Amino acid sequence: MAILHASPTTTSATDDHGVGNIFDSPDGKKYKWVKVVDVDLAVGYVVTPASVDGTEVTADRSGGSQLALRGIGVALGTVDISATPYCFVQIAGVADVFSDGSVAAGEAVVADSATDGLADTMADGEEEQVFGFALEADSGSPVTCAVYLVGCY
Repeated sequence: MAILHASPTTTSATDDHGVGNIFDSPDGKKYKWVKVVDVDLAVGYVVTPASVDGTEVTADRSGGSQLALRGIGVALGTVDISATPYCFVQIAGVADVFSDGSVAAGEAVVADSATDGLADTMADGEEEQVFGFALEADSGSPVTCAVYLVGCY
């Protein structure tokens, strides 16, 4: 791993940082440089794997390249896949994520199975899909909550 010297909100038309590379931040957060496929991303979208090596990600929950319904990071930059498909996703630490309006503080969260980019409360039988724990109830417009990310890389 390397120290992050670029802004974590960086997006690019080219693979500037080596897809799959993980970067540390002095505040304890970790970031992974990835290529986004299928749909554009907004800051706070939950992404899932779109390649077996985890270098490609998607927020598309229906008909896209998603290989598993398991959050592996949170988008930090606004991504237009036709112009700037490369970006950092946060994989460790506390991140603000879009959620479905049902998340309470302390709950385990998973990628929502129906709506692109959202987090949802874990249901029975979804334990293997947990990517973090809500530190607060979701609120606001758009609906978001702070999540402590676990096991995203």
